[in-house]
Amino acid sequence: MQQNGSQARHPGAVPSMDDAPVLPGLRLMRPLDLGGTAAVYLYEQEGLNRPVAVKVALQGSMDQQTHQLFLREAKTMAKLSTHPCILSIHQALVSDDGRDCLVLEYAPGGSCKTIMLNGGMGQQGVLDLGVRMASALYCAHERGILHRDVKPSNFLITDQGLPVLADFGISSGIYGGERAGGLSIPWAAPEVLENRSGGSEASDIYSLGASLFGMLAGRSPYEYAYRARDEDHLAQLILTAETPVLHMGEASPVLAAVLEKAMAHDRDDRYYSALEFGRALQEVQQELYGHATPFIGEGIDPYPTADARSQAQTGAIAGRGENRPENKESGHPWTEAGAISQPLLRPDREAVPDHGDSQAKWFPGGRRRLILLALILAAVLTIVLVCALIVGLPNHFERGSQPTTGSSQVQSQQVQSPDPTDSSDPQDLQEGPVPSPTQGQGHYQGTTAVFTWANPDPKPGDTYVWHPLDQGGAGDHGRSVQTREPTARIDSPLGGQTCISVTLVRADRSMSQEPTIICAVQ
Repeated sequence: MQQNGSQARHPGAVPSMDDAPVLPGLRLMRPLDLGGTAAVYLYEQEGLNRPVAVKVALQGSMDQQTHQLFLREAKTMAKLSTHPCILSIHQALVSDDGRDCLVLEYAPGGSCKTIMLNGGMGQQGVLDLGVRMASALYCAHERGILHRDVKPSNFLITDQGLPVLADFGISSGIYGGERAGGLSIPWAAPEVLENRSGGSEASDIYSLGASLFGMLAGRSPYEYAYRARDEDHLAQLILTAETPVLHMGEASPVLAAVLEKAMAHDRDDRYYSALEFGRALQEVQQELYGHATPFIGEGIDPYPTADARSQAQTGAIAGRGENRPENKESGHPWTEAGAISQPLLRPDREAVPDHGDSQAKWFPGGRRRLILLALILAAVLTIVLVCALIVGLPNHFERGSQPTTGSSQVQSQQVQSPDPTDSSDPQDLQEGPVPSPTQGQGHYQGTTAVFTWANPDPKPGDTYVWHPLDQGGAGDHGRSVQTREPTARIDSPLGGQTCISVTLVRADRSMSQEPTIICAVQ
C-alpha cells in the first residue's frame, strides 16, 4: 500500500500514532498517509517479520456506509490479488474500537505520482507501465469490476521495483486531492464528468491513457495543454477542448497516436478493451525497441502473435533462445536478456531478411504483397486488352467483316488469358474466399454483453470488424469496431437480447462474403 505522505489530502499530513488501533498479531511501526475517511499505517506481522500497510477507517467515519465500502473493497481485492500487477490484500478485520481495517501489501517504492511530479518517466518506462496496468485492468474487467479511479497516485511501486494497481472498490478521495465522491478530475473521462456514466471499461481506459500521458509530460493532459484556473475550469476544458497531443520529442508519434486514441472524447472511438489497448502499447514497444512487456491475463497470449513463427519469437523474448549480440548490420535492436532469432514485427509488416542466413527468410506478409501486385498487374493488362478490342471492333465492321461465334470466342479467350511474362504461381493467386467467423457465442456478465467467436482459417494480419445490431438482430445499431481479438463487449445494452455482426478481414483488406450474427440473451 502507498506509504508516501505526499499523496494525502493535505500534503505532508500523517495520521497520529495515538489514533492507530491495536491489532492482534501486528506491531505498529509508523504512520504513512492520511486521507478524508481513512488513515494508513505501517505495521509488522509478528512471527513473519513482514511489513504490511493497514488502512484504517477514521474515528469520525465509522458508519454503515463506510463499513460497506471497506467490505466491498476487501472482497474486490481478494478476487484480484492473484494478478501480479494488482496490490495484494492479506486480511480484513475490525479493531477493538470498531474500526474497519484492511491489511494490504506494503509498497515501499511509493506511487507513480511522485515520479510524475519529479519530472515524469521515459518512454520505455511508460510503455512497460502501460502494458502492466492494462493487464491489471483487463483482469478486473473480465471479473465485472471497474476501478473508476485510475491515476498515477494509484500505481504503487513494490519492493521489487514493479508497479501494481491499488485502491479498488471506492477511492472516494481517500488519498488524493479529489472532490467528494471520489472523482479525480484531471484523470476522469468526459462522460463521467458530465454524469452520463458512473464509470465503464471505456472510462477506465481513458484514465489509463491520461495517466500514461501524465507520466510522460509531468502533469495531467489538460493541465499540460491548457491553463486551467481551477478544477471547475479544468473539468470544462476536458469536456470541450481538443484532446491534448504530446509535443515532438516527448514521445514517439506512434505512442502519441495510441494515447490520443485511448483519450478520445467519444468513448466509442477509444480502444474497446484494456486488452486491445495493451496490445497497441506492445506493438509500439516492438516497433521502437524490438521487444515487449508480457501481457498477463488468463487464457491470453503474453505477446501479440499472428502465427507460429511470431510465437517462437516471443518465446525468445522470455529468455528461451540463445544469447545473441545486437545485429548491427540489419539495424534491428535485440533484447538484452535473450536473443530474438528475427526482428519482432507487427502482423501487417514485412520482415527484414535475416543476414545470418544465405537464404533470406521472409514473413508471409511479403508474399501476400507479391501476390497482390501480380493480381493488380494482371487486372491492368486485362483492362488494356479490353480497351483495345473496343477501339478496334468498329473499324473491323466498317471493312465489312462479320464476326463469327468462333472468332468472338477466340477474342474472349485472348482477353482472359494471363500475361505470358507473369511468372506468378497460379496457386498463389487463388487463396479462395475469406471465410466467416465460426463458433459464435454470446452471454451476459452482469450488465455487459460478451461475445466470442473463432477464426476457421487464421492468417497473419487477420482482424475482425463487428458492430451492434438492433434488438431484432437485423439493422445496424452503432459504430463498427475493428479488433485483432475474437471477442467483443457491449456495456449496458438495451433490451433482453443483444446481437452483433462480425466479419473477418484479411491483411489485404479482403473480407468475409457473409457476416456472422451472434446474440446474447439475458
